[in-house]
Amino acid sequence: MRIVDFYPSQGSYSPGEIVTLFIEIEAPAPKNLSLRIFIQHLTEQFIVLEHQCQTKSGSQTIQVDWNPPNTPAGYSARLLIDPDIQASTAFDVLRSWTDFPRYGFLSDFNTSRSDPDAALRKLMPFHINGLQFYDWQYRHDQLLASTEEYIDPLGRAMSLGIVRKLVDAAHKHGMAAMPYLAIYAASADFWRAHPDWALFDEAGKPIAFGENFLGLMDPSAGSSWSHHLLKEGANTLKGISFDGLHIDQYGDPKKAWNAEHESVDLPRAFADFIQSASDQHADKTILFNAVGNWPIETLAESAVDFMYIEIWPPDLEYRRLAEIVVNAVRLSHGKAVVIAHYLPADRPANNLLADAVILACGGTRIELGEDAQLLSDPYFPKHEELSEDLCSNLRVLADFAVRNGEWLRPYTLSAAEKEAWSNGELNPKFISIDETILTLLRRQPNLLILHMVNFSNLDLHQQWDVVHPAPTLRQNVEVKIQMQHSPSKVIWDCPEQLEGTQIINFEYSDGVLTFDIPQIHFTGLVVIHE
Repeated sequence: MRIVDFYPSQGSYSPGEIVTLFIEIEAPAPKNLSLRIFIQHLTEQFIVLEHQCQTKSGSQTIQVDWNPPNTPAGYSARLLIDPDIQASTAFDVLRSWTDFPRYGFLSDFNTSRSDPDAALRKLMPFHINGLQFYDWQYRHDQLLASTEEYIDPLGRAMSLGIVRKLVDAAHKHGMAAMPYLAIYAASADFWRAHPDWALFDEAGKPIAFGENFLGLMDPSAGSSWSHHLLKEGANTLKGISFDGLHIDQYGDPKKAWNAEHESVDLPRAFADFIQSASDQHADKTILFNAVGNWPIETLAESAVDFMYIEIWPPDLEYRRLAEIVVNAVRLSHGKAVVIAHYLPADRPANNLLADAVILACGGTRIELGEDAQLLSDPYFPKHEELSEDLCSNLRVLADFAVRNGEWLRPYTLSAAEKEAWSNGELNPKFISIDETILTLLRRQPNLLILHMVNFSNLDLHQQWDVVHPAPTLRQNVEVKIQMQHSPSKVIWDCPEQLEGTQIINFEYSDGVLTFDIPQIHFTGLVVIHE
């Protein structure tokens, strides 16, 4: 007998929902099967689910249900059939997917696409709980087509029926469905028909995008374009059961003028549009793309439900990537951060190290979508197939993140506690560790949480867009921390540690806590109970 796969039925669960775990097996012959699933919340006692069933020969899927507590939490799950047949996964219960977003994407809305449910099922093992519906719209200035089937601006055959089926499939699998729109982009025909709605450069020339493929419009509060686009968003949410709006911009221009040659404050216009959308759709998620990390200060104080940042040059160093995430968490008072940056699938070490840095610093990355393929280009349909090794490593990283979610994100904390958590410290001076390991310290009540990223045989100034090897696996790495008193216990976890958290030995003497990390490849997590 062989376990083919083991994963939860949803990207995340809401309080009160039953957790369903799927076990895909191949059996050579019918038999009575006894299996056990060990469920653990952080370092608490295991809950053991015992299940007996009659298998048939060949492939089949076994379903095991569990009713978790109604409180938000992350869990590990370990399946044991016998000592040689075992597997692991994770799942979490969240008040909202925006508390700990694992954002994915869809970009194929063709009438001939394959079964939507099967496509989304491939994402469930990675715990994807939100999907950006990229370029689903009829036109930038008319989001919903007037017919069920339509041709998009690039000549692709599209179907509103397929969009609806994908939205329904997303909801079935615990994933939010977020439609893409651009805050100031209109089709060339609409742009030319409304010259007084346009954005202009300092010389008074209308601003085009993509060799006149699109024209840019004035998104200022109260403008004709702003009213028009808000109405289009409302029509979209009325016509399709999307869960919010994912609003894009292009990063440039950063300065613009209206038809009266009055300066347009674009950051203010962005924040005002976000507020209007949030006010109109209070029960929906509103997101906005900080392209090139701009204008991050304004967006962090806006009504977005979490920060979404697209990374571009000159921010190419891993150190800078860490700073951007830490800064966004701090400026937004602890909101979640999702990073978009684009790496080809043939650079597994780059992908895994970037993910490790982002996760350690308090964020996640929009990375997987169509058929569990990698987002490798800003034009989302140019996704790439994952190698078997990269796919496997991304899964164990996702399991690690979800089972430790309460230590990676503040979704169980009060507002005051969340504010304190949001002020993370990169490489604090009172912690002594090998200089090739990046550290980020965060505080929760009675806890010090130390996130680590291994840069052995690399350095923090390494560029994430340049091919590089994986960091060297480190073992028995000594850590010294200046503390006023001895802790009650020290816990370690890393993605490769499939059995989950581990209590490690420590010494405390003369105000210094000393312990060894068992091993670290890309990333790991130390939790010190004060």
